[in-house]
Amino acid sequence: MLFQFFFFLPMRRKAVAFTMSNRVSIADIANALGLSRNTVSKALNGSAGISNETRQRVLDQAVRMNYKMMGSHVTRLQPTEPSTILLICKDHQLISSFFGPLNLQLQHLARARGATITMQYMSPEEIRRGVIPSLLQSADGVVGLELLDHDYVRRIVECGKPCVFFDCAIDTDDIEIPFDIVLQGERGLYAAIETLYQKGYTRFGFVGDPDHCAGFRNRYDYFRLALADFRLSSHEKYSILTSDKLMHQPDSYRRALRSLDIPEVFVCANAMIAIQLMNAVRDEQITLPENSGLVVFETTHDLVINEKMLVAFNVSRKQIASSLCMLLFDRMQNPDATKRTIKLNSRIEVF
Repeated sequence: MLFQFFFFLPMRRKAVAFTMSNRVSIADIANALGLSRNTVSKALNGSAGISNETRQRVLDQAVRMNYKMMGSHVTRLQPTEPSTILLICKDHQLISSFFGPLNLQLQHLARARGATITMQYMSPEEIRRGVIPSLLQSADGVVGLELLDHDYVRRIVECGKPCVFFDCAIDTDDIEIPFDIVLQGERGLYAAIETLYQKGYTRFGFVGDPDHCAGFRNRYDYFRLALADFRLSSHEKYSILTSDKLMHQPDSYRRALRSLDIPEVFVCANAMIAIQLMNAVRDEQITLPENSGLVVFETTHDLVINEKMLVAFNVSRKQIASSLCMLLFDRMQNPDATKRTIKLNSRIEVF
């Protein structure tokens, strides 16, 4: 469904973004690792004759440097190799301003490798009931977008197809069949909190359910680590950590705010949470502390929160798609590779 509760206020500060501006080449990766360009090329294209350890080093470095599998940098699959990928999505993601373009990037990269992607949208009820996508058996590999139900992830993985997920359910270590996960990196959150602390901010609250997904859990862990290292007081009285199911109830953020000690900085696990929170602040007519603001993950270029934004973390959809494809094509050719979790560097905007 489309969310109709957005409200917009003019941005009074200019955002300063920190990104890598130059396209990364195979030579750049080779130089960073002290390997030959031929070795790096073979690792990126799933060729034989490369050890699993070397292949993993190359994949990790490629993701770390925001390498794009585009154009002449990739080779086509041989006719005997897998050629059909199933993209499993939740049914609302087709109209999402984030996932829609991501799906297009995945389609483009699959074609560059001589493969095709078919999409199957699963409803929340189908996921709860553990319904296996009808197209799964004919697929050679699987990409899952934000499949956050642990039992459902297990059922997909245990079908025996090579799998990679963008975000995932938490605590999946008990799934014995190896698969891969791509997450937005959170290490920048530590630096952001340190910067704000040096500017005099001392009251930080986290908004989001740490058990919602692996991404939220990692963000919450880095949040707690930063506060502990800077000897800041307990955050619980400033945080809204209510379970995800309860927070979907009407007026849930308004009720949470009524019993909350209002912090100087709200660290919001994603942009939708930030919008719901600030709408509740407005509806409750709460006056936020002077110079207070938001730290937000997963904003998009067409999504403006309000003038309270302090720091925003984003990962480009091209980078996500490239990482998913690199891992999946490698796993299709090397199914016994150990489970891998890749954390992408974020584009950090300071306002």
